[in-house]
Amino acid sequence: MKVHFNGSNYYYDCRLLVNQGEITAVNLYANKKGKRKIDYQEAEQLVRGGIAGIVQHNRIHIFYQEMDIKKMVRRRDRQKCVYCGAYGDTADHVIPASIGGLTTFTNLVCACRICNFAKGTLSLNDFQKHALQMNFWQRLRHAKKLKRLQFTPYLPINTQQYQSFYSNTKKVNKSITDTATILQQLGKKLSSIDTRLQKMEKQILKVDRTAQNQIRELSSQVSANKTLLTNYIDANQKRSFWRKIFS
Repeated sequence: MKVHFNGSNYYYDCRLLVNQGEITAVNLYANKKGKRKIDYQEAEQLVRGGIAGIVQHNRIHIFYQEMDIKKMVRRRDRQKCVYCGAYGDTADHVIPASIGGLTTFTNLVCACRICNFAKGTLSLNDFQKHALQMNFWQRLRHAKKLKRLQFTPYLPINTQQYQSFYSNTKKVNKSITDTATILQQLGKKLSSIDTRLQKMEKQILKVDRTAQNQIRELSSQVSANKTLLTNYIDANQKRSFWRKIFS
């Protein structure tokens, strides 16, 4: 899907990124603007998390600062800690940053300072088992609650164009999958056509070889007939000459 914004086109399909080498990430902040090289996995997570948009196959633009993302996450969760339900004044990484979790809308939840400090570098399962001391059904309900909070990412600017874009993402994804299946079918048909063309080329080469052999045989027969004709003409001329002498 292509969206035009601020004089450039942005794409949100991660299949457009090249999974080779490094990808350039450009920060489009109001106060600072810089470039850095990141790997494919980090670029994919940033695009899927709604933080960045794809400009080229090896270039993405980042729209937000980390402080702005955390503010929007707290506003999204209505300033409630998702772990204990108290007033949440911080944003916690579900996958810790020490493990490789990024600051994206899908990896951040609102949390109080106590739960955020208690969780630390623990994963979500470890935190639920050891720190919260929940039973199986409580952990299951808690996991479902966290899944409900993973919503569609924010847009660079809240306009009607972007709202309609995200309301039609399901249709767009379906159309993308349909086009991908159509392209796969076309690729199979093209491969079958290529095999048929190769067979036809082989048959044409065989016919050409047989035709060349026949032409060679005919040329040899013609040359033999020519020699016979010349010998016959010479013999007739000699006979006529000797008849004139002895007549």
